[in-house]
Amino acid sequence: MTIDHRAVTIYDVARHAHVSVATVSRVTNGQKVREDLAKRVLASVAILGFRPNRTAQRLRLTTSHLWALIVPDFENSFFTRLARGLEQICLPRNTCVFVGSSDDDPQKERHYLDVAIAERVGGVVIAPASDATDLSGLTEAGIPVVIVDRSLPDNRYDTVLTDNFAGGALAANYLTSAGYRKTVCIAGSPNPTSEKRLEGFAATVNKTGLLDIAKVKYGNNRIEGGYTAIRQLLEEGIVFDSVFVTNNLMTIGVIKALDDWAALSRDNIGFVGFDLNEIPLLAGKRIASIDQNPHEMGRLAGERIIFQQQQSDAAAELFEFAPKLGGLSWKL
Repeated sequence: MTIDHRAVTIYDVARHAHVSVATVSRVTNGQKVREDLAKRVLASVAILGFRPNRTAQRLRLTTSHLWALIVPDFENSFFTRLARGLEQICLPRNTCVFVGSSDDDPQKERHYLDVAIAERVGGVVIAPASDATDLSGLTEAGIPVVIVDRSLPDNRYDTVLTDNFAGGALAANYLTSAGYRKTVCIAGSPNPTSEKRLEGFAATVNKTGLLDIAKVKYGNNRIEGGYTAIRQLLEEGIVFDSVFVTNNLMTIGVIKALDDWAALSRDNIGFVGFDLNEIPLLAGKRIASIDQNPHEMGRLAGERIIFQQQQSDAAAELFEFAPKLGGLSWKL
């Protein structure tokens, strides 16, 4: 078989060697990797006749006109607004952003990280798919990285968050002050964000002693997750007068399920969730929203990328935005 060497790419080498694109990039750039992996990559390079474009590599090392934004779900308006904030920093600097949606799938996330490393992007802004997300390849490649929305346990990277514990506390205080006494919680799949929101909610409920948490159910941070969770609670016969949801899309599912399965009681149930102001169809007299500021979070993440480009040895910092209780303009 004749191989067109001009058509061979770094992705072909990665597939042939059964390694990540990031590993190929490190080997061809003279960076340290495990000996067995290096041998496989070099063998594939020889077999395929891969010829790295050294001119392009030098350009990538000295320019930063492409950044990566990797998020769990780009259909979620929170991340769309965050992207807008990041774009506001990029555009005046003649920089573009490519967006990858990991769907909370570590393999998809790894793919986008590999692409970012292979393309020598000027910076990566990421909402990690899990606590196990490995960003060391970015660090080794000298690529600035900022974490948004979800933290990682090691605190090695600039991180931009909402104070999620405070957000949960705001939700509990709202339901209590509105006179609700028995609530259920629909929390997202376990990650630091949903866990902190639930923790803040539960701590405030325990402190006031006026609101009882009848049950906690977990969903997948999408509409069907909220729908399934509340339907299961109804089937179990759980009695509640309010619902706290840690994610905006699941709130849509919760309300749709109540419309389908408990239409008569739906208007008597109170709801509080996050970022509901971006979903006008949810407007109603018993809905409140814990509002974040994703646009400013995106802007700050972009500013931190630029700062890291200029100060590569700067210590990592944590930035937390205060949430606000909103949505009460809907209360009739």
